Amino acid sequence: MGRTGSSRPDFFGGYSHYDKNGRKTGSSRPDFFGGYTDYDENGRKIGSRRPNFYGGYSHYDKNGRNTGTTHTDFYGGYSHYDTKGRKTGRSRQNFYGGYTHETTSGGCYIATAVYGSYDCPPVWTLRRFRDRTLSASLPGRLFIRLYYALSPAAVRLFGRNRLFCAFWRYVLDKWTARLREKGYADTPYADL
Repeated sequence: MGRTGSSRPDFFGGYSHYDKNGRKTGSSRPDFFGGYTDYDENGRKIGSRRPNFYGGYSHYDKNGRNTGTTHTDFYGGYSHYDTKGRKTGRSRQNFYGGYTHETTSGGCYIATAVYGSYDCPPVWTLRRFRDRTLSASLPGRLFIRLYYALSPAAVRLFGRNRLFCAFWRYVLDKWTARLREKGYADTPYADL
C-alpha cells in the first residue's frame, strides 16, 4: 500500500485534503444530513458522501452515481471499496484528528508520481480513458501491459526528479485537457 495523501480537519467541521507532497487537492464540507460534499482544489463540487446504516459512507460523483463505499475499521479508520466491492485503500486516523490515506490500487504510476495522488481529477480522467478506450482494443491492451511493465521502474528511478515531473506534468495536463474536451470526466472514479 502506498501513501497517497492526508486530510486535516478544518475550523468548520470539514476536512482539507492534501497529496503526498502537501499540495492541497480539495476539501470536504459537512452537509445537512450527516454526510459530506466534496470539492476539488478550485472549489468545484466533485461528489458527496452519505452515511450508511452500518457506520460507513456511500460515495457519489457530482452527478449522483455511486462510486464506492467506505466501511469503518476496528481501530477507528476506514477501508475504501469500489462499486464491485474490491478494496481500493484505507484511511487511518492520525494524531492531529485527520487521516492518512493509502491506496491498494495499481496503475497510473507516472501520473500518480506527477500529481501526488492516485485519486485526483487528472488521474481520474486518465483512468477513465484507460478503462473505457485503451482496454477496448488489442493495441490499447498491449500498451497498458507495456506501460505497467516499464513505468514502475521509471518512477522508482526518476519519480522524485523535478525535470521528470515537470515534463510529464506538462504532457499530462495537455492530454487530460483534450480528454475532458472529448467527454472524459474528472470526477471521482472507481477502476473497472
